[in-house]
Amino acid sequence: MKTPYIKALLLLTFGLYLVGCSNTTFNHKYMMRGQVVESSDNRTLICIGAKHGAEVGQKYSVIRFHERIVLSEGEDPYTIEKVGTVQITKIVNDHFATVKLVSGDIAAKDMVELEN
Repeated sequence: MKTPYIKALLLLTFGLYLVGCSNTTFNHKYMMRGQVVESSDNRTLICIGAKHGAEVGQKYSVIRFHERIVLSEGEDPYTIEKVGTVQITKIVNDHFATVKLVSGDIAAKDMVELEN
């Protein structure tokens, strides 16, 4: 009697796994995240490329994590600050894209995530 429910649960879990690995709307909305690899006057490079479904023109929020003193167990040791926005200008390869700064002040090691 429990077998059909277990099979359905396994099928659902497997399906969600496949969706997370594909270039679907779900993947773009919830999983398009990367990092600023290089930020200079000549070029800004992020580690999101063709393999991740990146496209020229997409805008990304740039966020920076700040470590803070934790006063009690269970507190988040980091605060998150939005420091800018970038837009993809060129897909370099499967793993990287160049971007232009739309607003803010960004640096290498900042995180990027697709804007809604």
